[in-house]
This record gives sequence, structure tokens and C-alpha cells, in this order.
Amino acid sequence: MTAIASRQAPLHQARRAVLGAVLSDIESRRPLVLLKAPPGSGKTHVLVRAAALAHHRGLRVAVATQTNSQADDLCRRLGKEFPSTGAHRFTSSSHDPGDLGSAVTVISAGRDLPAEACVVVATTAKWASTKDVPEFDTLLVDEAWQMPWSEFMLLAPVAPRFVLVGDPGQIEPTVTIPVPRWETSERAPHRAAPAVILGDASIPRVVRELPVSTRLPHDTVGLVRQFYDFPFDAWSGPGERRIELSTTRTRRTGVDAAIERLGEGSLSLLTLPTPAEGVPSDDRELAGACAEVVRRLLARRAVAVMGDERATLTPGDIGMVATHRAMNARLVEALGDLAGPVRVDTPERWQGLERKVMVAVHPLSGVMSPTGFDLATGRLCVMASRHQVGLVVVSRDHVGDTLDECVSVADQAPCAEDANGRGHALHTAAWRCLAGA
Repeated sequence: MTAIASRQAPLHQARRAVLGAVLSDIESRRPLVLLKAPPGSGKTHVLVRAAALAHHRGLRVAVATQTNSQADDLCRRLGKEFPSTGAHRFTSSSHDPGDLGSAVTVISAGRDLPAEACVVVATTAKWASTKDVPEFDTLLVDEAWQMPWSEFMLLAPVAPRFVLVGDPGQIEPTVTIPVPRWETSERAPHRAAPAVILGDASIPRVVRELPVSTRLPHDTVGLVRQFYDFPFDAWSGPGERRIELSTTRTRRTGVDAAIERLGEGSLSLLTLPTPAEGVPSDDRELAGACAEVVRRLLARRAVAVMGDERATLTPGDIGMVATHRAMNARLVEALGDLAGPVRVDTPERWQGLERKVMVAVHPLSGVMSPTGFDLATGRLCVMASRHQVGLVVVSRDHVGDTLDECVSVADQAPCAEDANGRGHALHTAAWRCLAGA
């Protein structure tokens, strides 16, 4: 057994033990199970196997996802990995799921739902809006921390037992109406359903935790773990994932120094001086620096090393993220022809996705007086956890001083969590980690 395999063996056993426990929970028909999962931990792997086993045991299984694309992808995995399950994709007639494979049946009418043992996948909205659904034995919810309590309540008629799987560090559910009237409610309708359940001791539940992230490099786990209330480790060890660069014949710049840091670890911080007149509202210079990171990686024929695997980076292996659409527009503009293959998007749209290398605009780079939106931990957590090999954070250099001088406003409702204070603390810890990388 190699040194890597020897180190990974207990992690593999711990992950299998959690999977076995969840499957046992389903077989014993526990009424409510929550599975907490860190980024890139294989929660979909667990959900797919749980659905397939429950079907094998003769149960009727419903699966709820938050988007159509998630439902389609889940059906493809079920059809590929467990073709004998005969999964059903329940969707509206106006949605085209594309090619789901021959093992998946598409259904658009509730009356066509099978009455025998089956696995049926639909969005939360589809399950909630369909009347007279024949009761299932178990409902599995994917990306459960993106589902508000109000939507979870609408799923009650679908099944008497639930398994909620998700990442508690991700962005809170999006709510488009004012919510102050519910801030002191024990079961606030706008909060993530698992958060409500965990905060209400009167709700019986079993909580499981996946113990390892297979996506994130070793030192990134040290950064990201601060956003979670349970421990987990990295599948990769120190130095197993890195970026190797060809030598350059041109003059080395700050960008070259930043990407060269990815040969020693997975995190790198590139800062630009903050102008004396303050942070630009339309930071084209920062966007240009981000685009230059991508160009230098490609020009220096960067190779992503993941254990025994080596692959030369292509534009499609690189992603870019910023919290505001205006900044993303500047990034697209600065990338030019590379804007097609290099995905540029907001943290909300990056949830569930990954790339070998990510380039992120720090959420506070363009902010001198952070608001609750700026200090929200979910966006920062998502931005810091999309990469498999390396992350370059690009920012104006005032962020450390801004955090030191910032006095977060405790404007939360009585007895509610001080989200601004927690956000300030985690942003400060993350910045210090990046600055010391």
C-alpha cells in the first residue's frame, strides 16, 4: 500500500461508515435524517446510493432537488450507475431535460406516477404544486440548505419520512419579500429548513456528518473548515495538489509571483494598491489583473497535479467569481476571447460547481464600509471552495485595515444569531489565512 493510500484508508472507512449509517436510517424508517456535508464531499454520491438501496428494498422513493438542472443531473447519474432502478423524471411538459439515458423515464402528469416501488425525481416546486400525489415511503431532499422552511412544509404530503442532504456553509435561501416580522419565530419560513430543524429541540431527528472533502486541497480545508460547526478532513495530503509552471522568458510580474505560489499550496492572494481617493466603483484595473492571472496560467502552460494525475490547464479548467454582476461584466470584458470557455459568475450560480483553478474577486475589495450583505459568510464560503487545485484571490489591499476598523452592527432581532458579528469574525480569519498563505 502506498503512503497516500495508507493515509486515505481511515478517511475512506469513515465515509463508508456514514453512508452505511444513512442507509440503515432509511431501512429502519427513521422519520427525519439530516446529513451535513462539506464542499466536495460526495453528498450526491450518498443520495444516489440511498435512493437505489431504498428502491432495492421495495420502497417508493421521492427525490426533491432545488432546480431542474440538478434533477436532470441526478437522473443521469441514477441511470448510469444504477440502470436497474428505472428512475423516473417527474417534470412539467414545458421543460426539456435533454438526453437522460434509456434507463430514465420522463413523466409530466401526476396520474402517471408509478404505484409500485420506484425512484421519482422532481424539483421541490413540482412536488409542492402537484395535487393528489400517491404517498411515497421516503423523500430525499438534495441541497436541502438551499430550501426554506416554507417550501419544506409544502412537501409534507409527499412522504412521512425525510432525508435532508446538503451543505450548511452555502448561501441562505433567496427570499424576495420582507422578512423582519418572522425574525423571532422559532420556525421562520424564510430560513433554511435544516437550520430550523436543528434550532428546534422539539423536532426529533438524526444528524449525520460526512467526514472528508475529496474536492478541496489540504490547506484549503484548513481555511474552509472555519465556516462549519463539525470537523472534516481533506482527501488530499500536503503537497499532493499543486500547479506546475513552465519557466518564463519575460519579466516576472506580481501576477507571476501569485500563480507561482500555487506550486507550494492551493491558496494565493494578489493585492493591488487602494487609490488615495478610495475604492473605484467600477474597478476595471482589478478586472484586468484577474484576466491577467488566467492569461499567465495559460501562457506558462500550467499543469494541474492531483496525486498521480497530471493535466495541462485549458481555459475550461478555470473559473472566475465575483459577488456583484457589474464586476462580473468587467471580468468578461477583460477576458476578451477567453470569456467563452472561462466561466464567470456569481457565488449563487457557482454553488455545486467546481474547476481545477478559480480566480475570485474578494467580496470586500470594492467596499470600505461593509454591510450585512458584504459580510455574509455563505458567499465567501462558496467562493473559497470551488477549486480542486488552486485559488487566486484578487483584491484591493485595504481589506485587512477595513476589517480591523469595522464595527459590525448587531441589528439582529432579540435572541437571533449575530450574523454580522459572525461574518466579521470569519472574514477576518479568512483574510489572515489568505495573507499568510
